[in-house]
Amino acid sequence: MRRVTGSILVGVGVLCVISAGVLAWVIVPMQKQVPTDMKPPDVVVVAPNATFVATQISATGVQVSVQHGTLASTTVVTPDPKTADSLTGDLAGKTLIWGTTQTTAWVETKAGISQNDSKIALDQKSGAAVPWSGQCYHEAQLDPTKDTGCTPGNINFTGQFYLFPFDTGKKTYQYWDGTLRSALPIAYKGEEKVSGLDTYRFEQVVPKTPLPVDAPTLAGILAFLAPGARGGTMTYEASRTLWVEPMTGAIVAYQERQHRELAPDTGAPVVLLDATFQYDPATAKAVTDEAKDGRDQILLLGRYLPIGLLVVGLVGIVAGLLMLHRRTAPPTATPAPATVPTAVPEAEQRG
Repeated sequence: MRRVTGSILVGVGVLCVISAGVLAWVIVPMQKQVPTDMKPPDVVVVAPNATFVATQISATGVQVSVQHGTLASTTVVTPDPKTADSLTGDLAGKTLIWGTTQTTAWVETKAGISQNDSKIALDQKSGAAVPWSGQCYHEAQLDPTKDTGCTPGNINFTGQFYLFPFDTGKKTYQYWDGTLRSALPIAYKGEEKVSGLDTYRFEQVVPKTPLPVDAPTLAGILAFLAPGARGGTMTYEASRTLWVEPMTGAIVAYQERQHRELAPDTGAPVVLLDATFQYDPATAKAVTDEAKDGRDQILLLGRYLPIGLLVVGLVGIVAGLLMLHRRTAPPTATPAPATVPTAVPEAEQRG
């Protein structure tokens, strides 16, 4: 019976050790990718006390003016699992297809300031944009007749967007700048606690850069904001700070300052945009809760459960081997009964 019990303990122990390895090195790595049908929370960033250009249509026509107030920009992501699952070649089985809509509004008046939509392919593990013929970007136009829609192939997205990689490293990444339409370095700057989570802080600085603008657009802006000017230049600068939960790559806190300026060839420069955006409370809670859930699941499956199974397995193996190799004590010998000598009659002794 002891040998049977010992064999069972060794078998169960080996199975626990194997299960721990499978969880840590097979199951968890497979889980560290974003499902093609996962819809992330809607993201709202707000900028109080912002300066911005508002375009309004009235009975007298289009009016362009510089305003002050609160801006709110909402980004909604719509996953496209059907397209993602139909991809072939290098993109097959490892790519997200996301459609995004970003709308910016003047909070106090509820007037729309801008709207754009895009379609992008992202790597499921790294969160970075990958080359795909269907990617596109489109800005809504005041004149519907000039709206061409999101034309596939009209942009080349690169770098990180809405996610950082699972197991984010303490290094410099490339992060997309929507104004310049290119990815620029964003550097690791340290560790900080955000809502109880350990995060990595990344910072990106975009130096003052001239913005290309076509002649009709520039002429229209000058007509409203710098009457009398015959030409001018537009510049852009920005800084961003992102706090990333490293296990999941979730951006749990965000701050961005943008500054755009028009320098006409006569007169003073005109600020077109000066705003500092950050998550609103609902967004901050949603993304933090999602990051905590993801982190807890990774820790459970990748650390706590494997360690528990490993300990149980090793204990089982050791206990089973001890039972199998324990020597059975030999049976105690029963001493032979003492032999009582038979008395010899005295007569026989003499004879």
